[in-house]
Amino acid sequence: MTEPTPWLDIIPDIHGDIDRLRRTLAQLGYADRSGSWRHPEGRVAAFLGDFIDGGTANAAVIDTVRRMERDGSAIAIMGNHELNALLYHTPGRCAGPDQSGFMRAHTAKNTAQHATFLAEFPLGSRETQDVLDWFLTLPLFLDLPGLRLVHAYWDDARIATITDRLPDGRLRRQDLQELAFEDAPTTFADAVLSILKGPEAELPEGAFFHDLKGHRRTSARLRWWKAGERSWKRAALSIPPDQHLPDLPVPESTAIRFYDRSVKPVFFGHYKMHGTPTLDAPNAACLDYPSTPCAYRWDGELELREDHLLVFNGHVHDAERA
Repeated sequence: MTEPTPWLDIIPDIHGDIDRLRRTLAQLGYADRSGSWRHPEGRVAAFLGDFIDGGTANAAVIDTVRRMERDGSAIAIMGNHELNALLYHTPGRCAGPDQSGFMRAHTAKNTAQHATFLAEFPLGSRETQDVLDWFLTLPLFLDLPGLRLVHAYWDDARIATITDRLPDGRLRRQDLQELAFEDAPTTFADAVLSILKGPEAELPEGAFFHDLKGHRRTSARLRWWKAGERSWKRAALSIPPDQHLPDLPVPESTAIRFYDRSVKPVFFGHYKMHGTPTLDAPNAACLDYPSTPCAYRWDGELELREDHLLVFNGHVHDAERA
């Protein structure tokens, strides 16, 4: 991107849902002109990754975003589902005992998660390879004048680790094998996997919780974007309501660094938030609310504004503003 950054309409995870994508674009004021969605005022849509898996229109979603990108009406970054697809379809070695011959194990769980993509883009097809090649053009993050875009986690140290190897922030095919061994990641692999999938921190000694499936957990994801809530009890994500964590401060030595309130805004998706979309930090916004489509209309502000968060089915803010 060249300066200045255009005004952006930031759109979270689509997951193969073309109706959600078209409805969001239309509500934001974009229109389909000659096969590509454009905004009459020259605004640009900024997609936060996870275009695939879940919905059954992966091809239509990808085609829409690629056309917009080619026409200069969209920018896009990679999500963890795009990385998962690259590993699932690339021959190589994977973690664990799977002997499928691919970098992501072809287990029943992984295949089910990827099923709607596979229905349209089977293993080994020319069309599949074309889409995988496009995934590799997606940067892992964008650090633009005025704001930042990342799929799951912004951490300056991990971003620096990535840019030391990849100055443009884009993965190369030769990087993929290193990313396949999630159980024992290198420093580079940890950086990539963390910003795409979100980091976890080990709980204090003796602390644990049982997740929604009943599994005992001794580590947790944290709301890294809420620098004012640095206790395990307040910062932990996805803790069932009947479970409790200690109201102790998260130590500075943890692998998760909280996002400083003095720096420019960062937008991200990934976390499948519940309830009404809201801004819970002045300079950081998670926009991934699967049950309530939303987007953020960024007009250059350094402190985020609730009236720029557009909620399309919840009637919290009037979408006609778009």
